[in-house]
Formats: sequence, structure tokens, C-alpha cells
Amino acid sequence: MTQETTAVDTSWCFGCGKENPIGLKLDMKEIDGVWTAYFTPKKEHESYGDRMHGGLTSTLLDEVMGDCVFRKAGKPAYTAKLEIRFRSAVRIGETVKVEGWITSRRGRLVTAEGRVVHEDGSVAAESSAKMMLAK
Repeated sequence: MTQETTAVDTSWCFGCGKENPIGLKLDMKEIDGVWTAYFTPKKEHESYGDRMHGGLTSTLLDEVMGDCVFRKAGKPAYTAKLEIRFRSAVRIGETVKVEGWITSRRGRLVTAEGRVVHEDGSVAAESSAKMMLAK
């Protein structure tokens, strides 16, 4: 499915944009067909009790799956449906691995899955998404 990517300015993207002063600045790399990024939550990402906010976990997964679809399909995609199964909390200061990959494509509808993995290899959260490719 890899294609030449449509020129889109992502410099201000909240997830991966390098110009966004409050963005996450994720640096994603493809490793064996899986989009991978690492993230270390700071105190300002806390929900309570030294745990990362679940909404940020959702954002990380949406971003990595979305970028995987964008890079592989060659055009932006918009999240139509996002499901997340939270398994365990991510601690502030813990570096987690975020992974996303494509499982199927039917026309403009792409299905992707992802996960957030703790430093010890256990899974913090799993996700699936349906993403619609831009026209």
C-alpha cells in the first residue's frame, strides 16, 4: 500500500508537528510495517496520582495510527471511529512505545490497530480505528 505521500504541511500538527509549541512532537518511524514512536509524559500530562491522562493515551494512538495510514496510503485520513481498551496506567516519567499498523483497506476506508507498550513490555492500551482517506 505504500505510495508517494501527498504534500501536506504537518508542521503545526498537535501530535507530530515540530513547530507547535504545545504539541507532542512525536518522531515516528516505520519498523517492519509498524509505525512506532516513543513518548515520555511530563507532569503537565497528568490526570491524577502520577498517571498520564487517558485522553492523551487516546491522542497518542490516534496520531500513530493516523500517520501510518497517511504515509502508507499517500494522503491524509480522518478518524471516523476510534475504540480504545485501557489495560493499565502510564506513569509520569515512564517512556512508552506507541505502535500503529494497518489491518485492512476497502476503498477510502482504512482499518488500523495500535497499542501503547510499557517499558517492561506489557500493554497499557490497545486500539482500533476506522479512518477515511481524504478525497
